[in-house]
Amino acid sequence: MYKALIIDDDTTIQAILQRILKNKFDFTIYKALNGQEGLQVLAQNNPDFILLDISMPIMNGIEFLQEIRKDEKYKTIPVIIISANNDREAITNAIGLGITDYILKPIDITITINKIKKVVENLDKT
Repeated sequence: MYKALIIDDDTTIQAILQRILKNKFDFTIYKALNGQEGLQVLAQNNPDFILLDISMPIMNGIEFLQEIRKDEKYKTIPVIIISANNDREAITNAIGLGITDYILKPIDITITINKIKKVVENLDKT
């Protein structure tokens, strides 16, 4: 069973993603409300995969990505960012930091499942 970390300040988005991860993929789920909290949860639980919102208080998704990509332990962890449609510049920055994919808000369940499925298939290969 794989472990996933959802980092998003919107608890409704967290609940939707948690439902998808549990029902479709049987992930163990960890959650954080911002990047700073996410760093703590990451260090404590060593997830296999991260779903990361870009726009959050305290530490946003780009700042979180910059931090984890500095650490050899987390350099290659798959990350799918979650972004509003108007965050094109942030998505471009995130691509430069090695994200696996991105999901646009409002979340489309089918697209989200397909993107997570690709991550799981790659996890299964390792």
